[in-house]
Amino acid sequence: MTHRFPLRRSIKSYAKKLMMNPLCIRATLMLVCMSVGLFGIRSVTGSNLTMGLVNLADYADTATGIYQNAEGFSIILRMDLTQMVLAIPVAYDQLVRFGIMMLVAYLVLSPLRMGAMEQYWSTLRGDQQQITNVTQWFRKKNLFGKALVVEGLIQGVVRFVGMACAAPAFYLYYLFYSNVKTVDDLTTNMVMLQNGASCLAIFAGLLWLWLHSAMLPIRYCLAAHPEYTLGQVFSRGWASMQGYRMKFFWFRSTLLPWFFFSQLTYNILDLYVTPYTSIASMIYVQECAKDRMARNSSQEELTESEEAE
Repeated sequence: MTHRFPLRRSIKSYAKKLMMNPLCIRATLMLVCMSVGLFGIRSVTGSNLTMGLVNLADYADTATGIYQNAEGFSIILRMDLTQMVLAIPVAYDQLVRFGIMMLVAYLVLSPLRMGAMEQYWSTLRGDQQQITNVTQWFRKKNLFGKALVVEGLIQGVVRFVGMACAAPAFYLYYLFYSNVKTVDDLTTNMVMLQNGASCLAIFAGLLWLWLHSAMLPIRYCLAAHPEYTLGQVFSRGWASMQGYRMKFFWFRSTLLPWFFFSQLTYNILDLYVTPYTSIASMIYVQECAKDRMARNSSQEELTESEEAE
């Protein structure tokens, strides 16, 4: 028994077809509208942490560092070589509002996202379930708790590891701009330092994507089997892609442009990106399961044949 893995373009084409299902569209609308709405509230209430590039002349006498003030603090990184300064102003009350809004978004979007994922799975499997299944992740305490735990683990671990991996790159950039004030300071060692920082930043990004891709099947496992315990979700979700994680990672990497465009539109493009990338990934996970079953069946047949001989 053999299984022929479909081409990437075939998987993506099928995903585009399935995402047009009315139930998928309504589930996506609920998720994206709530996400954009919460982002709008954060913007209106000043709960977003911002940063910007300003002219070096405005900070002529300010060195790189962290500066306290009456309202909070500012993080300053001088980039004399480019005549620019990276400024990150942070107010204490802004941090409080940011934390509250992040908590609200987590409590609201986690079960809503899981409900949307369940609807995508139902469409993929041909189940004609009602849109009320999206809201059941709010109404049922056990499902609500599972959604929070799974989403919290995925987002928490991925973000923590991503920041930890990016820290060395930021430090090397800091050393570079601290030592290179003019073009005359641009020595071979400094160029190597900058290239090293860029390589570490790229590595951190790839590691973040790999880890996110590796943990994503845990979310899909819960969405496909809400009746599972958390232990079953984590163990079976993680084991489901054993031997296929790198292939799944490369498949997810082909979807990166869509994630990038989504960020440029403040997640409004998620009306297309979320169902497309999610369903395409689910199809890929499903094909991996079929391939594993085919391999195991072939191995059993071979073993039986050897024993018969």
